[in-house]
Amino acid sequence: MSCSEDSVREFQETAVERCAEHELLRQQRTHLERLLYRKKYLCKELQLLYLQIDKTRNYQEFLDVLTHSRPLLREIFTMESQQRAVQAGNLRAPDIDWVDKFGINLEDYVVDNDRLLSLYNEGLL
Repeated sequence: MSCSEDSVREFQETAVERCAEHELLRQQRTHLERLLYRKKYLCKELQLLYLQIDKTRNYQEFLDVLTHSRPLLREIFTMESQQRAVQAGNLRAPDIDWVDKFGINLEDYVVDNDRLLSLYNEGLL
């Protein structure tokens, strides 16, 4: 038997709750769900801010809207700098060799799942 088949059999015989990879994936999923929720919230808040800015009639009103929205803008810029750090490679998602370990092709799995595919297309996955 090949090493891949042994790994798959061992994985199938182990309770999922005791599997270290499962725990790692569960933590990663929780993190990504929180990040997705936060991004959706910030997107909604930004849309509201754009509407407020669009209604301004002069420079002073524009400054008042921005000053009033300072916490939101700070949060957005903080999130942007964190994303740059992630994209620079400082923080990475866990690497799991899906094909050798579990016999799963991750790309096919994402393509077959409409929700995951839409998240991938939006740049959130």
